[in-house]
Amino acid sequence: MIESQIESLNFIGGEWVPADSGETSEIVNPSNPSEVLGTTPKSDKAETERAIEAAAEALPGWKATLPSARGAILMEAANIIESREDELARLMALEAGKPMKEARMEVGRAASIFRYYGSEGWRMPGVAPPSARPGVSHVSVREPLGVVGLITPWNFPLAIPSWKMAPALICGNTIVMKPAGNASLNAAALVRILAEAGLPDGVLNMVTGPGGSVGDALVTDPRVKGLSFTGSTSVGLGIQGRAVGKKVQLEMGGKNPFIVMEDADLSDAAAKIAYGAFGYAGEKCTASSRAIVVEEVYDAFIEELKSATEAMKLGDPLEEDTVIGPVVNKSQYDSILEALETAKNEGRVVLEGGATGSEDEGYYIAPAIVADVDNRSETAQEEIFGPVLAVIKARDFDDAVELANDTRYGLTAGIATRSLRYAYEFTQRSETGLVNVNLPTAGLEFQVPFGGNKESGVGGREQGHAALDFYSAWKTISIMPL
Repeated sequence: MIESQIESLNFIGGEWVPADSGETSEIVNPSNPSEVLGTTPKSDKAETERAIEAAAEALPGWKATLPSARGAILMEAANIIESREDELARLMALEAGKPMKEARMEVGRAASIFRYYGSEGWRMPGVAPPSARPGVSHVSVREPLGVVGLITPWNFPLAIPSWKMAPALICGNTIVMKPAGNASLNAAALVRILAEAGLPDGVLNMVTGPGGSVGDALVTDPRVKGLSFTGSTSVGLGIQGRAVGKKVQLEMGGKNPFIVMEDADLSDAAAKIAYGAFGYAGEKCTASSRAIVVEEVYDAFIEELKSATEAMKLGDPLEEDTVIGPVVNKSQYDSILEALETAKNEGRVVLEGGATGSEDEGYYIAPAIVADVDNRSETAQEEIFGPVLAVIKARDFDDAVELANDTRYGLTAGIATRSLRYAYEFTQRSETGLVNVNLPTAGLEFQVPFGGNKESGVGGREQGHAALDFYSAWKTISIMPL
Protein backbone atom coordinates (compact mmCIF):
# COMPACT_ATOMS: atom_id res chain seq x y z
CA MET A 1 0.00 0.00 0.00
CA ILE A 2 1.04 3.61 -0.54
CA GLU A 3 0.75 6.08 2.27
CA SER A 4 -1.39 8.55 0.32
CA GLN A 5 -2.55 9.25 -3.19
CA ILE A 6 -0.18 11.13 -5.49
CA GLU A 7 -1.42 14.07 -7.53
CA SER A 8 0.56 14.27 -10.75
CA LEU A 9 0.33 17.68 -12.42
CA ASN A 10 1.57 19.13 -15.68
CA PHE A 11 5.03 20.71 -15.56
CA ILE A 12 5.14 23.83 -17.73
CA GLY A 13 7.81 26.51 -17.59
CA GLY A 14 9.10 25.25 -14.25
CA GLU A 15 5.68 25.18 -12.54
CA TRP A 16 3.40 22.29 -11.60
CA VAL A 17 -0.08 23.14 -12.88
CA PRO A 18 -3.39 21.27 -13.34
CA ALA A 19 -5.29 20.94 -16.60
CA ASP A 20 -7.37 24.00 -17.49
CA SER A 21 -10.53 21.89 -17.18
CA GLY A 22 -9.54 20.62 -13.75
CA GLU A 23 -10.33 17.11 -14.98
CA THR A 24 -8.13 14.20 -13.97
CA SER A 25 -7.75 10.49 -14.63
CA GLU A 26 -7.32 7.96 -11.86
CA ILE A 27 -4.28 5.72 -11.79
CA VAL A 28 -4.93 2.35 -10.15
CA ASN A 29 -2.64 -0.34 -8.83
CA PRO A 30 -2.79 -3.26 -11.34
CA SER A 31 -2.11 -5.67 -8.47
CA ASN A 32 -5.19 -4.32 -6.67
CA PRO A 33 -7.47 -2.38 -9.03
CA SER A 34 -9.59 -1.04 -6.17
CA GLU A 35 -6.58 0.92 -4.91
CA VAL A 36 -6.23 4.37 -6.49
CA LEU A 37 -2.59 5.42 -6.50
CA GLY A 38 -3.18 8.95 -7.67
CA THR A 39 -4.48 11.18 -10.43
CA THR A 40 -3.08 12.77 -13.57
CA PRO A 41 -4.44 15.75 -15.57
CA LYS A 42 -6.64 15.26 -18.64
CA SER A 43 -5.01 18.06 -20.59
CA ASP A 44 -5.87 19.43 -23.99
CA LYS A 45 -4.28 21.28 -26.88
CA ALA A 46 -4.12 24.60 -24.99
CA GLU A 47 -1.87 23.25 -22.22
CA THR A 48 0.33 21.54 -24.81
CA GLU A 49 0.73 24.78 -26.75
CA ARG A 50 1.76 26.59 -23.55
CA ALA A 51 4.35 23.89 -22.88
CA ILE A 52 5.69 24.25 -26.43
CA GLU A 53 5.89 28.02 -25.95
CA ALA A 54 7.77 27.57 -22.66
CA ALA A 55 10.23 25.23 -24.37
CA ALA A 56 10.69 27.68 -27.26
CA GLU A 57 11.41 30.55 -24.85
CA ALA A 58 13.96 28.46 -22.94
CA LEU A 59 15.73 27.26 -26.09
CA PRO A 60 18.20 30.15 -26.68
CA GLY A 61 19.52 30.06 -23.13
CA TRP A 62 19.86 26.28 -23.05
CA LYS A 63 21.50 26.19 -26.49
CA ALA A 64 24.03 28.77 -25.29
CA THR A 65 24.83 26.75 -22.15
CA LEU A 66 28.18 25.02 -22.44
CA PRO A 67 27.81 21.29 -23.17
CA SER A 68 29.95 20.54 -20.13
CA ALA A 69 27.50 22.50 -17.95
CA ARG A 70 24.56 20.64 -19.47
CA GLY A 71 26.41 17.42 -18.76
CA ALA A 72 26.97 18.37 -15.11
CA ILE A 73 23.19 18.63 -14.63
CA LEU A 74 22.66 15.20 -16.18
CA MET A 75 25.38 13.77 -13.94
CA GLU A 76 23.65 15.22 -10.87
CA ALA A 77 20.35 13.72 -12.04
CA ALA A 78 22.08 10.33 -12.22
CA ASN A 79 23.29 10.73 -8.63
CA ILE A 80 19.80 11.60 -7.39
CA ILE A 81 18.21 8.67 -9.24
CA GLU A 82 20.68 6.25 -7.66
CA SER A 83 20.06 7.67 -4.20
CA ARG A 84 16.31 6.98 -4.59
CA GLU A 85 16.48 3.47 -5.99
CA ASP A 86 14.06 1.89 -3.52
CA GLU A 87 11.52 4.69 -3.76
CA LEU A 88 11.54 4.77 -7.56
CA ALA A 89 11.47 0.98 -7.95
CA ARG A 90 8.52 0.71 -5.57
CA LEU A 91 6.58 3.37 -7.47
CA MET A 92 7.27 1.48 -10.70
CA ALA A 93 6.04 -1.78 -9.18
CA LEU A 94 2.87 -0.09 -7.94
CA GLU A 95 2.01 1.90 -11.06
CA ALA A 96 3.18 -0.42 -13.85
CA GLY A 97 3.22 -3.81 -12.11
CA LYS A 98 6.92 -4.31 -12.83
CA PRO A 99 8.52 -6.83 -10.44
CA MET A 100 10.86 -5.20 -7.93
CA LYS A 101 14.00 -6.99 -9.11
CA GLU A 102 13.49 -5.74 -12.65
CA ALA A 103 12.32 -2.33 -11.43
CA ARG A 104 15.58 -1.86 -9.51
CA MET A 105 17.51 -2.75 -12.65
CA GLU A 106 15.54 -0.15 -14.59
CA VAL A 107 16.28 2.54 -12.02
CA GLY A 108 19.97 1.72 -12.29
CA ARG A 109 19.75 1.82 -16.06
CA ALA A 110 18.13 5.25 -15.99
CA ALA A 111 20.95 6.58 -13.81
CA SER A 112 23.56 5.08 -16.15
CA ILE A 113 21.89 6.64 -19.18
CA PHE A 114 22.05 10.14 -17.66
CA ARG A 115 25.66 9.56 -16.64
CA TYR A 116 26.59 8.27 -20.10
CA TYR A 117 25.13 11.24 -21.95
CA GLY A 118 26.31 13.65 -19.26
CA SER A 119 29.87 12.60 -20.08
CA GLU A 120 29.24 13.51 -23.73
CA GLY A 121 29.24 17.13 -22.63
CA TRP A 122 33.04 16.91 -22.65
CA ARG A 123 33.36 15.31 -26.06
CA MET A 124 30.45 16.35 -28.26
CA PRO A 125 31.80 14.99 -31.51
CA GLY A 126 32.65 17.23 -34.42
CA VAL A 127 34.81 16.77 -37.50
CA ALA A 128 37.44 18.97 -39.11
CA PRO A 129 38.48 17.38 -42.43
CA PRO A 130 41.14 19.10 -44.56
CA SER A 131 40.01 21.24 -47.48
CA ALA A 132 40.99 20.66 -51.08
CA ARG A 133 41.47 24.43 -51.44
CA PRO A 134 44.58 26.18 -50.17
CA GLY A 135 44.01 28.34 -47.09
CA VAL A 136 40.47 27.05 -46.43
CA SER A 137 39.52 25.31 -43.17
CA HIS A 138 36.42 23.24 -42.51
CA VAL A 139 34.73 22.27 -39.27
CA SER A 140 31.40 20.48 -38.87
CA VAL A 141 29.64 20.88 -35.51
CA ARG A 142 26.42 19.64 -33.96
CA GLU A 143 23.55 22.01 -33.28
CA PRO A 144 20.26 21.22 -31.49
CA LEU A 145 17.10 20.67 -33.52
CA GLY A 146 15.16 23.05 -31.24
CA VAL A 147 12.00 22.06 -29.39
CA VAL A 148 11.49 18.29 -29.44
CA GLY A 149 8.42 16.28 -28.50
CA LEU A 150 8.77 12.98 -26.65
CA ILE A 151 5.85 10.55 -26.53
CA THR A 152 6.67 7.71 -24.15
CA PRO A 153 4.94 4.42 -23.17
CA TRP A 154 4.11 2.84 -19.81
CA ASN A 155 6.15 -0.36 -19.91
CA PHE A 156 9.58 1.20 -19.22
CA PRO A 157 8.43 4.27 -17.29
CA LEU A 158 11.93 5.48 -16.34
CA ALA A 159 14.29 3.97 -18.90
CA ILE A 160 12.51 5.09 -22.08
CA PRO A 161 11.96 8.73 -20.99
CA SER A 162 15.60 8.74 -19.83
CA TRP A 163 17.04 7.47 -23.09
CA LYS A 164 15.05 10.09 -24.99
CA MET A 165 15.57 13.01 -22.56
CA ALA A 166 19.28 12.64 -21.90
CA PRO A 167 20.60 12.79 -25.50
CA ALA A 168 18.07 15.48 -26.39
CA LEU A 169 19.23 17.64 -23.48
CA ILE A 170 22.97 17.16 -23.96
CA CYS A 171 22.57 18.23 -27.60
CA GLY A 172 20.95 21.49 -26.44
CA ASN A 173 17.30 20.83 -27.26
CA THR A 174 14.35 21.76 -25.07
CA ILE A 175 11.58 19.23 -24.46
CA VAL A 176 7.84 18.73 -24.19
CA MET A 177 7.07 15.20 -23.03
CA LYS A 178 3.78 13.35 -23.11
CA PRO A 179 4.03 10.20 -20.97
CA ALA A 180 1.48 7.40 -21.06
CA GLY A 181 -1.27 7.85 -18.50
CA ASN A 182 -0.33 4.60 -16.79
CA ALA A 183 3.22 5.89 -16.28
CA SER A 184 2.58 9.52 -15.40
CA LEU A 185 3.51 9.14 -11.72
CA ASN A 186 6.87 7.70 -12.69
CA ALA A 187 7.35 10.37 -15.34
CA ALA A 188 6.57 13.13 -12.84
CA ALA A 189 9.10 11.65 -10.40
CA LEU A 190 11.77 11.79 -13.11
CA VAL A 191 10.87 15.37 -14.07
CA ARG A 192 11.17 16.43 -10.41
CA ILE A 193 14.64 14.91 -10.27
CA LEU A 194 15.78 16.82 -13.37
CA ALA A 195 14.45 20.07 -11.89
CA GLU A 196 16.18 19.32 -8.59
CA ALA A 197 19.42 18.62 -10.47
CA GLY A 198 19.37 22.20 -11.77
CA LEU A 199 17.67 22.07 -15.15
CA PRO A 200 16.49 25.62 -15.97
CA ASP A 201 12.77 26.41 -16.12
CA GLY A 202 11.16 25.63 -19.47
CA VAL A 203 13.90 23.31 -20.69
CA LEU A 204 11.84 20.24 -19.76
CA ASN A 205 8.04 20.31 -19.80
CA MET A 206 5.51 17.53 -19.25
CA VAL A 207 1.85 17.41 -20.26
CA THR A 208 -0.43 14.43 -19.65
CA GLY A 209 -3.67 13.69 -21.44
CA PRO A 210 -5.22 11.90 -24.43
CA GLY A 211 -3.12 11.23 -27.50
CA GLY A 212 -5.82 12.77 -29.66
CA SER A 213 -5.27 16.18 -28.06
CA VAL A 214 -1.84 16.37 -26.36
CA GLY A 215 -0.10 13.98 -28.74
CA ASP A 216 -1.69 15.49 -31.84
CA ALA A 217 -0.59 18.99 -30.82
CA LEU A 218 3.02 17.81 -30.54
CA VAL A 219 2.81 16.07 -33.89
CA THR A 220 1.34 19.02 -35.80
CA ASP A 221 2.76 22.16 -34.13
CA PRO A 222 5.43 23.69 -36.43
CA ARG A 223 7.47 24.89 -33.43
CA VAL A 224 8.27 21.25 -32.61
CA LYS A 225 11.23 20.34 -34.82
CA GLY A 226 11.81 16.74 -33.75
CA LEU A 227 9.52 14.00 -32.47
CA SER A 228 10.47 10.72 -30.79
CA PHE A 229 7.68 8.19 -30.22
CA THR A 230 7.60 4.75 -28.63
CA GLY A 231 4.36 2.82 -28.85
CA SER A 232 2.16 0.75 -31.12
CA THR A 233 2.80 0.41 -34.84
CA SER A 234 -0.65 1.68 -35.81
CA VAL A 235 -0.23 4.91 -33.83
CA GLY A 236 3.37 5.35 -34.93
CA LEU A 237 2.62 5.04 -38.63
CA GLY A 238 -0.21 7.53 -38.19
CA ILE A 239 2.24 9.98 -36.65
CA GLN A 240 4.62 9.51 -39.56
CA GLY A 241 1.97 10.66 -42.00
CA ARG A 242 1.12 13.82 -40.04
CA ALA A 243 4.46 15.04 -38.68
CA VAL A 244 5.15 17.19 -41.70
CA GLY A 245 8.46 19.06 -41.65
CA LYS A 246 9.73 17.30 -38.52
CA LYS A 247 12.58 14.92 -37.87
CA VAL A 248 10.75 11.81 -36.69
CA GLN A 249 11.89 8.74 -34.77
CA LEU A 250 9.39 5.92 -34.26
CA GLU A 251 10.04 2.82 -32.14
CA MET A 252 7.10 0.51 -32.58
CA GLY A 253 6.03 -3.12 -32.25
CA GLY A 254 7.64 -6.50 -32.68
CA LYS A 255 6.84 -10.17 -33.21
CA ASN A 256 10.24 -11.38 -32.21
CA PRO A 257 11.49 -14.86 -33.17
CA PHE A 258 13.96 -17.04 -31.28
CA ILE A 259 15.34 -19.96 -33.28
CA VAL A 260 16.39 -23.16 -31.51
CA MET A 261 18.80 -25.33 -33.50
CA GLU A 262 19.47 -29.05 -33.07
CA ASP A 263 22.88 -28.39 -31.48
CA ALA A 264 21.58 -25.94 -28.86
CA ASP A 265 21.76 -26.40 -25.11
CA LEU A 266 18.01 -26.94 -24.78
CA SER A 267 17.82 -26.17 -21.08
CA ASP A 268 19.70 -22.90 -21.51
CA ALA A 269 17.63 -21.94 -24.58
CA ALA A 270 14.38 -22.71 -22.77
CA ALA A 271 15.33 -20.56 -19.77
CA LYS A 272 16.25 -17.61 -22.00
CA ILE A 273 13.15 -17.88 -24.16
CA ALA A 274 10.89 -18.24 -21.12
CA TYR A 275 12.46 -15.14 -19.56
CA GLY A 276 12.19 -13.20 -22.82
CA ALA A 277 8.59 -14.26 -23.41
CA PHE A 278 7.13 -14.09 -19.91
CA GLY A 279 9.29 -11.84 -17.72
CA TYR A 280 7.31 -8.71 -16.77
CA ALA A 281 4.24 -10.50 -18.20
CA GLY A 282 5.64 -10.20 -21.74
CA GLU A 283 5.03 -6.45 -21.77
CA LYS A 284 8.11 -5.56 -23.81
CA CYS A 285 8.43 -4.73 -27.48
CA THR A 286 11.53 -6.98 -27.44
CA ALA A 287 9.75 -9.97 -25.85
CA SER A 288 10.24 -13.37 -27.50
CA SER A 289 6.83 -14.09 -28.96
CA ARG A 290 7.72 -16.84 -31.45
CA ALA A 291 9.95 -19.84 -30.67
CA ILE A 292 10.97 -21.41 -33.98
CA VAL A 293 12.37 -24.88 -33.30
CA VAL A 294 13.89 -27.33 -35.77
CA GLU A 295 11.95 -30.59 -35.85
CA GLU A 296 14.87 -32.73 -34.65
CA VAL A 297 14.62 -31.28 -31.11
CA TYR A 298 11.08 -29.90 -31.22
CA ASP A 299 9.39 -32.20 -28.70
CA ALA A 300 12.34 -32.25 -26.30
CA PHE A 301 12.58 -28.47 -26.34
CA ILE A 302 8.89 -28.02 -25.57
CA GLU A 303 9.30 -30.11 -22.42
CA GLU A 304 12.28 -27.99 -21.34
CA LEU A 305 10.34 -24.82 -22.10
CA LYS A 306 7.35 -25.93 -20.07
CA SER A 307 9.58 -26.72 -17.08
CA ALA A 308 11.43 -23.41 -17.31
CA THR A 309 8.15 -21.49 -17.49
CA GLU A 310 6.57 -23.30 -14.56
CA ALA A 311 9.61 -22.37 -12.44
CA MET A 312 8.93 -18.62 -12.90
CA LYS A 313 7.08 -17.02 -10.00
CA LEU A 314 3.91 -15.07 -10.80
CA GLY A 315 2.72 -12.80 -8.02
CA ASP A 316 2.91 -9.50 -6.19
CA PRO A 317 5.47 -7.28 -7.94
CA LEU A 318 6.57 -5.89 -4.56
CA GLU A 319 8.00 -9.30 -3.64
CA GLU A 320 11.67 -9.56 -4.58
CA ASP A 321 11.45 -13.06 -6.09
CA THR A 322 8.49 -12.32 -8.38
CA VAL A 323 9.31 -12.56 -12.10
CA ILE A 324 5.82 -12.12 -13.56
CA GLY A 325 3.58 -9.42 -12.14
CA PRO A 326 0.16 -8.22 -13.28
CA VAL A 327 -0.42 -6.69 -16.69
CA VAL A 328 -0.72 -2.93 -16.54
CA ASN A 329 -4.46 -2.26 -16.85
CA LYS A 330 -7.88 -3.69 -17.66
CA SER A 331 -7.61 -2.82 -21.35
CA GLN A 332 -4.40 -4.85 -21.68
CA TYR A 333 -5.88 -7.62 -19.52
CA ASP A 334 -8.94 -8.00 -21.75
CA SER A 335 -6.93 -7.74 -24.98
CA ILE A 336 -4.42 -10.42 -23.93
CA LEU A 337 -7.11 -12.85 -22.79
CA GLU A 338 -8.92 -12.40 -26.12
CA ALA A 339 -5.68 -13.06 -28.03
CA LEU A 340 -5.04 -16.14 -25.89
CA GLU A 341 -8.42 -17.61 -26.84
CA THR A 342 -7.54 -17.09 -30.50
CA ALA A 343 -4.15 -18.74 -29.94
CA LYS A 344 -5.73 -21.80 -28.34
CA ASN A 345 -7.83 -22.26 -31.46
CA GLU A 346 -4.77 -21.96 -33.70
CA GLY A 347 -2.41 -24.43 -32.01
CA ARG A 348 -1.86 -27.13 -29.40
CA VAL A 349 -2.00 -25.92 -25.82
CA VAL A 350 1.13 -26.90 -23.90
CA LEU A 351 0.61 -24.59 -20.94
CA GLU A 352 -2.92 -23.30 -20.38
CA GLY A 353 -2.11 -19.87 -18.97
CA GLY A 354 -4.83 -17.27 -18.67
CA ALA A 355 -6.47 -15.38 -15.84
CA THR A 356 -5.48 -16.63 -12.39
CA GLY A 357 -8.64 -15.41 -10.67
CA SER A 358 -11.04 -12.50 -10.61
CA GLU A 359 -9.76 -9.28 -12.14
CA ASP A 360 -10.77 -7.57 -8.89
CA GLU A 361 -7.86 -9.48 -7.33
CA GLY A 362 -5.40 -8.01 -9.82
CA TYR A 363 -4.74 -8.14 -13.55
CA TYR A 364 -2.76 -11.38 -13.34
CA ILE A 365 -2.35 -13.63 -16.40
CA ALA A 366 -0.35 -16.85 -16.16
CA PRO A 367 2.04 -17.68 -19.03
CA ALA A 368 0.60 -19.65 -21.94
CA ILE A 369 2.52 -21.81 -24.42
CA VAL A 370 0.79 -22.80 -27.66
CA ALA A 371 2.64 -25.21 -29.98
CA ASP A 372 2.22 -26.29 -33.63
CA VAL A 373 1.30 -22.74 -34.62
CA ASP A 374 1.20 -21.85 -38.32
CA ASN A 375 3.49 -18.88 -38.96
CA ARG A 376 0.80 -17.29 -41.14
CA SER A 377 -1.76 -17.30 -38.33
CA GLU A 378 -2.90 -14.30 -36.34
CA THR A 379 -1.15 -15.64 -33.25
CA ALA A 380 2.19 -15.76 -35.08
CA GLN A 381 1.82 -12.43 -36.89
CA GLU A 382 0.10 -9.98 -34.53
CA GLU A 383 1.75 -8.47 -31.46
CA ILE A 384 -0.03 -9.59 -28.27
CA PHE A 385 2.14 -7.74 -25.74
CA GLY A 386 1.43 -10.28 -23.05
CA PRO A 387 2.56 -13.68 -21.71
CA VAL A 388 1.62 -15.79 -24.73
CA LEU A 389 4.29 -17.70 -26.70
CA ALA A 390 3.76 -19.41 -30.06
CA VAL A 391 5.99 -22.41 -30.84
CA ILE A 392 6.54 -23.09 -34.54
CA LYS A 393 8.22 -26.13 -36.11
CA ALA A 394 10.92 -25.66 -38.77
CA ARG A 395 12.41 -28.30 -41.07
CA ASP A 396 15.98 -27.04 -40.87
CA PHE A 397 18.10 -23.89 -40.49
CA ASP A 398 17.08 -22.31 -43.79
CA ASP A 399 13.40 -22.90 -43.09
CA ALA A 400 13.79 -21.44 -39.60
CA VAL A 401 15.40 -18.26 -40.94
CA GLU A 402 12.67 -17.85 -43.55
CA LEU A 403 9.98 -18.27 -40.88
CA ALA A 404 11.74 -15.79 -38.60
CA ASN A 405 11.83 -13.15 -41.33
CA ASP A 406 8.27 -13.80 -42.53
CA THR A 407 6.66 -10.94 -40.59
CA ARG A 408 5.94 -7.25 -41.09
CA TYR A 409 8.04 -6.53 -37.99
CA GLY A 410 11.81 -6.41 -37.66
CA LEU A 411 12.81 -5.41 -34.14
CA THR A 412 14.86 -8.19 -32.54
CA ALA A 413 15.62 -11.87 -33.03
CA GLY A 414 17.60 -14.61 -31.34
CA ILE A 415 19.17 -17.98 -32.03
CA ALA A 416 20.32 -20.77 -29.74
CA THR A 417 23.22 -22.72 -31.25
CA ARG A 418 26.78 -23.92 -30.69
CA SER A 419 27.55 -23.56 -34.40
CA LEU A 420 29.60 -20.57 -35.53
CA ARG A 421 28.21 -21.06 -39.04
CA TYR A 422 24.60 -20.94 -37.90
CA ALA A 423 25.31 -17.99 -35.63
CA TYR A 424 27.18 -15.94 -38.22
CA GLU A 425 24.80 -16.71 -41.06
CA PHE A 426 21.77 -15.84 -38.95
CA THR A 427 23.23 -12.48 -37.93
CA GLN A 428 23.68 -11.71 -41.62
CA ARG A 429 20.29 -12.93 -42.82
CA SER A 430 18.07 -11.69 -40.00
CA GLU A 431 15.91 -8.75 -41.09
CA THR A 432 15.91 -7.14 -37.66
CA GLY A 433 17.69 -4.20 -36.08
CA LEU A 434 18.89 -6.33 -33.13
CA VAL A 435 20.24 -9.87 -33.32
CA ASN A 436 21.12 -12.05 -30.32
CA VAL A 437 23.13 -15.27 -30.26
CA ASN A 438 22.53 -17.37 -27.13
CA LEU A 439 21.07 -14.31 -25.40
CA PRO A 440 17.44 -13.30 -24.66
CA THR A 441 15.75 -11.04 -27.20
CA ALA A 442 14.59 -8.81 -24.34
CA GLY A 443 17.24 -6.50 -22.94
CA LEU A 444 19.92 -4.34 -24.52
CA GLU A 445 22.69 -2.20 -23.15
CA PHE A 446 22.24 1.56 -23.36
CA GLN A 447 25.54 2.39 -25.10
CA VAL A 448 24.64 0.64 -28.38
CA PRO A 449 22.03 1.66 -30.98
CA PHE A 450 18.48 0.39 -30.43
CA GLY A 451 15.72 0.17 -33.01
CA GLY A 452 14.03 -1.98 -35.60
CA ASN A 453 13.41 -2.41 -39.31
CA LYS A 454 10.22 -2.82 -41.36
CA GLU A 455 7.18 -1.72 -39.29
CA SER A 456 9.14 -1.88 -36.04
CA GLY A 457 11.09 1.31 -36.57
CA VAL A 458 11.23 4.49 -38.62
CA GLY A 459 13.86 7.22 -38.39
CA GLY A 460 17.15 7.18 -36.54
CA ARG A 461 18.10 4.68 -33.86
CA GLU A 462 17.85 5.37 -30.13
CA GLN A 463 20.59 5.03 -27.50
CA GLY A 464 24.35 5.09 -27.89
CA HIS A 465 25.93 7.63 -30.23
CA ALA A 466 23.07 7.06 -32.68
CA ALA A 467 20.81 9.11 -30.40
CA LEU A 468 23.12 12.12 -30.73
CA ASP A 469 22.67 11.91 -34.49
CA PHE A 470 18.90 12.05 -34.14
CA TYR A 471 18.75 14.96 -31.68
CA SER A 472 21.20 17.18 -33.54
CA ALA A 473 21.82 18.68 -36.96
CA TRP A 474 25.21 19.14 -38.54
CA LYS A 475 26.43 22.61 -39.43
CA THR A 476 29.50 22.80 -41.66
CA ILE A 477 31.57 25.98 -41.43
CA SER A 478 34.16 26.87 -44.08
CA ILE A 479 36.56 29.76 -43.53
CA MET A 480 39.19 31.41 -45.70
CA PRO A 481 41.02 34.23 -43.92
CA LEU A 482 41.75 37.30 -46.03
